[in-house]
Amino acid sequence: MTNPVSSSGLDNYKVQWTGTNGSKLFGSYVIVSKNPSTPSKVEKITATLPYTVNFSAPKNALISAAGATGNQGAVEIKILKNGSECDQISVVGSGAMANKTCQ
Repeated sequence: MTNPVSSSGLDNYKVQWTGTNGSKLFGSYVIVSKNPSTPSKVEKITATLPYTVNFSAPKNALISAAGATGNQGAVEIKILKNGSECDQISVVGSGAMANKTCQ
């Protein structure tokens, strides 16, 4: 199986937030390009779990996602780059905001 990679210099990402279904999610994701002339992009999210967002970003971008619930329930984050899951966990803990990065 091959991963779908754009020939336009972009990678395809999917960010998934999961936890107790119906819990209120307060989260964000960040796209940081290694090209200094390309601005970073921060997207805030207020949604209900589970929640998924799909987007494309420049090759070698740094993608970070964070999330918490109003009731301090557990939030799990998956970042998939071109169909493969990234496993770089920055911070995870009870009562702490979950945070994952992918490069």
